[in-house]
Amino acid sequence: GALEALEPPLGLECLEIGDYIGKMPVWHLNTEYTKLHSLKLERCHLWEKLISITSLKVLNVINCPALCEIDSTPAFEPLKVEECCSLEQFPHHMPALKWLDVALCDSLEQLPDRRPALKSLMVWACDGLKALVNMPALESLEVSYCDCIEHLYDMAALKSLMVRKCDRLKTLADMPALESLE
Repeated sequence: GALEALEPPLGLECLEIGDYIGKMPVWHLNTEYTKLHSLKLERCHLWEKLISITSLKVLNVINCPALCEIDSTPAFEPLKVEECCSLEQFPHHMPALKWLDVALCDSLEQLPDRRPALKSLMVWACDGLKALVNMPALESLEVSYCDCIEHLYDMAALKSLMVRKCDRLKTLADMPALESLE
C-alpha cells in the first residue's frame, strides 16, 4: 500500500498515522528508529501488533480495533489507548510509565500492576476489567462506566479517586493517603 512505499526517514522524531486501511507496514519492524519518541496511530483498522521501539516515550493508539498486542517498551511515559477492542492486556515491562489513559477496550481483562512510576490512571468503559489492584505509586485514579469493576484496592499513595457509573463496585480498600473521593 501507499504507507509501505512511504517509509519514513530513520531520524524521524514524531509520527502520526491516521485512516490507514492496510496491514502494518514492514518498515514498522525496523529497529533503527532510534530517534522516534512520539507515535500516534488513529483509525488503523487492520494494524494487529505494535512492536517495541525502545526510544518511544509517547504513544497514542485510537480506534485500532484489530490491535491485540503492544510489545514492551521501557521508555513509555504517557500511554493512551482508546477503542482497541481486541487488546487483551498491556505489556508487563513499562518501568517509566507515569500516565495511562484507557477507554473503550472491552477485551482488556487487566491493567499493568506494580508500576513504580505510574502516577495517574484514567479508565473509561472497559467492560472486561474486574479489578484494579496493587498500584503502590498511583496518586490519581478515575474510573468511569466500567460495568464489571468490583474491586479497587492496594493503592498506598492514592490521593484522588473519582468513580462514576461502576455499579458492581464492592470494595474500596487500602488507600491510606486518600484525600479526595468523588
